[in-house]
Amino acid sequence: MNALILAAGYATRLYPLTLDTPKPLLPVAGRPVLDYMLDELRAIPGLRRVIVVTNHRFASHLARWAETTDAAGDLLIEVLDDQTQSNETRLGAIGDVAFAATAVPDLLGSPLFVLAGDNLTDFRLADLVADFHARQGAASVICLVREPDPVTLRRSGVVTIDATSRVTGFVEKPSDPPSDLTCPAFYVYSAEALRLVPGYLASGGSPDAPGNFIAWLHGVAPVYGHVFDEPRYDIGSVESYEAVCRLFEGRLANRGDGFVPTP
Repeated sequence: MNALILAAGYATRLYPLTLDTPKPLLPVAGRPVLDYMLDELRAIPGLRRVIVVTNHRFASHLARWAETTDAAGDLLIEVLDDQTQSNETRLGAIGDVAFAATAVPDLLGSPLFVLAGDNLTDFRLADLVADFHARQGAASVICLVREPDPVTLRRSGVVTIDATSRVTGFVEKPSDPPSDLTCPAFYVYSAEALRLVPGYLASGGSPDAPGNFIAWLHGVAPVYGHVFDEPRYDIGSVESYEAVCRLFEGRLANRGDGFVPTP
C-alpha cells in the first residue's frame, strides 16, 4: 500500500500565514503538521512509500521538508508538483489524485491511502487501514467521525451507513443532517476504486471536493465507513489553527513530550 497526501491547496482562508508557507508545513507545538501525519503513517504495517502532491508555488518548500524528513530512511517520500500556480487554476483534490496516478502509473495497481495534509487526529489512522485489510481489500474504507454539534454538521459532508457499516448516502453541507457522521479526508481506496477516477471526472464529476467522489463512488462500488469517536482537528482558518496550536502546546507542556494521540 502507498499513501498520497494532498497538499496542493493555496489555503487562502489562512492568509497571511500561508502566503509563503504551505498549510501542511505550518508549525503546531514546534512541529510541522505533516510530521504528525508521518508519525501515523509510520505506524501502518507495510506502508513504506508516501507521495505528497503540491502546487508549483510550494513545491520547493515541500521538497526541502522531504529531504530532511526522509533522512531516517524508513519511508520513501516523493513530492509531485502539479504545476498549478494559483487558487484559480488548482486541480482540486480528485484532480490531484488523477494527476498522481498519471505521474506515478504504478499507483493504480494497489490500494491507496489518500489523506488531506491539513488534519490532525486523536485516533490512530492505522485502525482505518486495518479495517480495509480486514475486508480483504475488496472495498474502499473511509474515515467517519461523530460530530455532536448540529452547526458543524451543517457545514460538513455527512454520511449515512447501514448495519454493516456500508455507506448508503453522502450529502455535502445538509440543512437537515441525516446522521452525526462527518467524513474528514482520510480514505483508503481499493485498486478498483482508483481505476474509476478517470471515468468519474470524464462524466463531469467535481474534481475539487473529495467528498463528491465518495458520493458518486458508493453507488458504483462498495464503500464502508470506519467510525471514530475521538476528534480530529481541521486547520481550515486562522481561528481553528490558533485553537489547535493552543491545544497541542498545552499537551506538550503537561506531558513533557510531543503529541501523543489519545489511546
